[in-house]
Amino acid sequence: MGMATSFVGYLNYIVFLFLATGGYILWVDVKNYRGDQYKKEKKAAKLLVWINFTLGISVFIGSWVYKRYIW
Repeated sequence: MGMATSFVGYLNYIVFLFLATGGYILWVDVKNYRGDQYKKEKKAAKLLVWINFTLGISVFIGSWVYKRYIW
């Protein structure tokens, strides 16, 4: 009996979506929250950008490690 394959083929799309949404939030939201009255909103948008970028890079590296060493 052979080993079962567990590769997910749409993982690259997830990485792209994380990075694209992070870039879009950075481009639209953070840029529009200029001024003193939007400090909390700008901080929350920056946090979302970092979360999206971190998740995108982590999923990409995790997928690469899985394909390279575990698969």
